[in-house]
Amino acid sequence: MRSIFKKNSFKVFLLVSFMLLVLWFLSLLGGVFVLLILSTLLTFLLSPVVESLEVKGIRRAYGILIVYVFIAILIFGLLRTLLPPLIDQVSSLEQAVRSPNFGRQIENVQAGLQSKLPFIDFGDISSKISQVLVQLASKWLEILTSAGSALLVLVIVPFVTFFLLKDGDAFVRGFVTLIPNRYFEMTLNVIYKIGVQLGRYIRAWLTEAAIVGALSIIGLAIMGVKYAVIIGTVAGIANLIPYLGPVVGALPAIVVSFVQTGDFHMLVPIVILFVSIRLIDDIIVVPAVYSRGASMHPLTVVLLILVAAEMKGVLGMVLAVPLYTVFRVVAKETYWGLESYGITKIDAGKGTVNTG
Repeated sequence: MRSIFKKNSFKVFLLVSFMLLVLWFLSLLGGVFVLLILSTLLTFLLSPVVESLEVKGIRRAYGILIVYVFIAILIFGLLRTLLPPLIDQVSSLEQAVRSPNFGRQIENVQAGLQSKLPFIDFGDISSKISQVLVQLASKWLEILTSAGSALLVLVIVPFVTFFLLKDGDAFVRGFVTLIPNRYFEMTLNVIYKIGVQLGRYIRAWLTEAAIVGALSIIGLAIMGVKYAVIIGTVAGIANLIPYLGPVVGALPAIVVSFVQTGDFHMLVPIVILFVSIRLIDDIIVVPAVYSRGASMHPLTVVLLILVAAEMKGVLGMVLAVPLYTVFRVVAKETYWGLESYGITKIDAGKGTVNTG
C-alpha cells in the first residue's frame, strides 16, 4: 500500500494548496490584485476572437488592436447614448425621494399598516426610510459620475491584457520549460483545459448576466415602471454574483413603483416578474449557456459566495465562482494526468508502483 505522501490525491492537494497560497499573497496587493484578475479574465474572454483573426492571416498584435478598436467604439457609443439619460434619471429619482410628497406617502403607508396591525409598533419608520433612500440615491449618482477609478481600470487593464494576449503563449512556454519532462505533456494538457473551460465559463457568465438584465428591463418596461433601464442594468450586473440579480433588481423596482404610484399595488406583479426571471434563468438560461462540466451544486455556490464575501466583500463574491472553476479544473485534470500519462503505473516485473 502506497504511503499517503506518494498518492496522486495528495500531490493534487499540495498543488491546489500552493495555488491558494499564491492567490492569498497576491490578494494582499489590493488594487494590483484586482487589476491582474480583471486582465486575466479579459484575456480568456478575448483570446478566441484574437486567435480566429490570427488564423485568417492577421498578425496577432494587429488582431488585438482590431478587437480593441471595436470594443472602444462599442463602449463610446453606449456611453454617449445611455450615460446622459441615465444620469438624468438617477437625478430625477433622487429629487423624487427628497420631495416632501414622498415623505407623506410613506407616512400614509405607515398609518395604514398601523391600523391593520395595531399590535406592532412601527415607530417613526417614515423618516428612517427616507434617509436610507436618499443616501442610496446619492450613492448611485456618485457612482455614475465618478470617473477616477474607472479611468484607472480602463487604462491599466487593457494595457496588461494586451501583453497577456500578445505574449501569453511565450509566458506559458517559459513556464513549461521549468517542468520536469515526465510532467511536460500533463502540464500542457492542464493549461489547455484551464484556458478552454475558463473561457467558456466567462462567456457564459457574461451572457447569463446580459439575459437577466434584458429580461428585467423588458418586464419592467411592459409593467410601466419608471427607470426600467437603470433597474434592469443593476439587476444584470448584480447577477454576476449568482442568484443575486433578481433580488437586487426587485428591491429598487418596488421602491420606484412606490414613488411612482404612492402605494404598493405593483408589489405583487414585480415580485412575480423577478421570481419568473429567476426560474427562467435556472431552467432555461443556465442549462443553455453553461457546459455540463461547468455546472455546480447550488449549495456549493452559496457557500463559496458566503466565504468569499467574508474575506473580500463584493469583489470576492464576484470572483468566487470563476476562481473556483480554475482550481477545480487544475485539480481534476492534474489527477487525471497523473493517472493517465504513465506517471503512475505498475511495474509488472517487480510489482511495485512508480510514482516519481
